[in-house]
Amino acid sequence: MNDSFWMGMAIEHARKGGRNVSPNPQVGAVIVQDGRIIGEAYHAKYGGPHAEKGAIDDARLRTGQQKFPNAILYCTLEPCCYRSPQKHQPPCTEAIIEAGIRHVVIAHHDPNPMVSGKGVAALRAAGCRVRLDVCKEEAMELNPGFITRMQTGRPFVTLKIAQSLDGRIAASSGDSKWITGEKAREQGHRLRAEHDAVLV
Repeated sequence: MNDSFWMGMAIEHARKGGRNVSPNPQVGAVIVQDGRIIGEAYHAKYGGPHAEKGAIDDARLRTGQQKFPNAILYCTLEPCCYRSPQKHQPPCTEAIIEAGIRHVVIAHHDPNPMVSGKGVAALRAAGCRVRLDVCKEEAMELNPGFITRMQTGRPFVTLKIAQSLDGRIAASSGDSKWITGEKAREQGHRLRAEHDAVLV
């Protein structure tokens, strides 16, 4: 199994975070040693433990080890590397280095200017081998809102329109009827669940 396979597992974990992590990004992590996962986690809720630290804690619980010099950490986003009064968790780079992990595979850089490139630099400065851009596009699809906000300073906006063939949203009598099918309504519910705000 190759890096893309294991990163795919980390991406699947990241998806479990859903909207519960907003305004933070969805992140997943797996730790692999001797061809098997020994630790796995995802960022489950805003303010809660980050995926990398969760995977390290899981690996410690499963194996009884404290250090993992022969393991590879796969994470869907560059590990954070700074402290701030607004930040609820310590830097993941410190947890990775303290756990003795020497090889880290990252899907893509964190667009947050507080991290972007600095997390990778901190790991490399500590002697970690770092590989970037594994399953990058798939991982970036997890967090369009976070990425847009970090890169442009504006929100990520999705427009959904439903109207009848004559350009109306209700019958001329004023009666309101469904003008979309069941699949379109399901998509609308999914979009509501994925976004922080809805404007009607």
